[in-house]
Amino acid sequence: MASVREIALTSMLWVKEFQTNIFKKTTIKLLKTKFIRRNKNSVVICLVIWLIAATSGYLILNSNAKRLINDFHQYGLSASQKLAGKIAPSLLENNILSLNVAIGEIDGSNNLISASILNHENKFVTHTDSNMINRTFIPIKDERYIDTIEGVSIKAKSLPNNEKIVSFSTNITFSGINIGKVYLVFSSTHLYSSISKYKAFFLYAIVLSLVLFSAIMAAIDRISKTKALKIQKKLEGMTRIGPYILQKKIAQGGMAELFLADYVREDGFRRIVVVKKILPHLIENSEFIKMFIREARLAALLQHPNIVQINDFGKFRNVYYIAMEYVRGKNLAEITAVAKNGLPVDQSVFLVLQVSRGLHYSHSKTDDKTGKQLNIVHRDISPQNILISFQGEVKISDFGIAKARSEPSLTQAGVIKGKLSYMSPEQALGQSVDLRADIYALGIVFYEILSGEKLYQFGSDIEAIRFIPEKEIAPIIKLRPDIPDELNRIVMKCLEKDKELRYQSVQELHDDLIHLKMKLNITYDRSNLVEFMEKHFKK
Repeated sequence: MASVREIALTSMLWVKEFQTNIFKKTTIKLLKTKFIRRNKNSVVICLVIWLIAATSGYLILNSNAKRLINDFHQYGLSASQKLAGKIAPSLLENNILSLNVAIGEIDGSNNLISASILNHENKFVTHTDSNMINRTFIPIKDERYIDTIEGVSIKAKSLPNNEKIVSFSTNITFSGINIGKVYLVFSSTHLYSSISKYKAFFLYAIVLSLVLFSAIMAAIDRISKTKALKIQKKLEGMTRIGPYILQKKIAQGGMAELFLADYVREDGFRRIVVVKKILPHLIENSEFIKMFIREARLAALLQHPNIVQINDFGKFRNVYYIAMEYVRGKNLAEITAVAKNGLPVDQSVFLVLQVSRGLHYSHSKTDDKTGKQLNIVHRDISPQNILISFQGEVKISDFGIAKARSEPSLTQAGVIKGKLSYMSPEQALGQSVDLRADIYALGIVFYEILSGEKLYQFGSDIEAIRFIPEKEIAPIIKLRPDIPDELNRIVMKCLEKDKELRYQSVQELHDDLIHLKMKLNITYDRSNLVEFMEKHFKK
């Protein structure tokens, strides 16, 4: 059994971790609010100013409180030393009259409660209260020791009636011999009352400043919203971005929109491109801008015939954009829609081979400077992101949520990224992913173009998390009995729930498909794909 110490230590660590997690989650949620994202710089500046003002106010309050307490102590210290210094001869001679005169000189000054002189037997020789004379001195119970300065002992206590007192006591010496003691008691209630007023004023100022801070932030937010709306309206009517003349919108996602555009150079050179730009209402969202820049940086590294090429990246009138090659054709989802019962085996193998080449390139791409492998994982392989041109080209597009080993993560652990229906089990559970997640997604694409049916259909993240890791996938050969056993094995190996049982690289998948192609004597090539595209789409 665990000892009590171990249990206590574990409990303390758990409580500390719980508090830390709550703080982190609250902070993350707060930072993700639209208000903070929209006015981050203004909030930071105002917060800094408020913190400086609040800290300065606290320091001034603390300094004034210390000064008041120090002045009070200095007065009691001075009165005790002065009295002890002039009554030694009178105390030796037991000159009560002189002692009473000395006591009378400080009686009633600065909230004095009592003043007394004790002899060497610790009995009151004289006292502001005559009834105390000749009585033995009894120390006040539970006094709090404050300090001893120049032989004067300072103590304090709060009485039951909420009155606060401070006592000053010092020995009376004559020729180095202790002959008695001076004992003064002052009320410090007025002192702490003044300090409390300072504190109340400080708290009032803090509350007032917070209200003012809120009002200022509300005004800034109103101005920011108005400015953003003006910019948004202006951008919505934008027809040109730098050298690109926007022709028509061809697609829109949650972060950006795609336009068919003409690239026009001064010398008259023209070319059709696709311009991707951040949605107008997101142009001041730093998180989306980081993701957009990251997409451009990663995609620009990839120069391969099976990957959509990036031609340009820039910023024009506060709008970030990516200019990329225009793939004149259809995406794989549109192609499979015309083949209700799935695509032929030879065409499916050809398409997946082309995609696997592009994926293998991105997975194995190395840094030009260091030579280290970048391990760029697409994380969103789906029919919509596989483009087929009328010239028979097969290209992977949209590296918007791709992840490279060298790149910092822009998403929180446990956040699902990618289309729900094409996620690997580890991706659906929010776990870390590697290139095998892309293999799983490509396996789903392979399964669907052969079967002509969607493998997964989910309405929410919760459904995906529940079913993807557990749902059994029927072998593709049951839906398409005409396909070879070897092809069934290849597709189902891509779809293993345990990533250790999947293909460990796209190259392994590619090699198996090449072997199958040779075994089945498949001759389907780019020219056949061109014929297919012309037959079904080109009018």
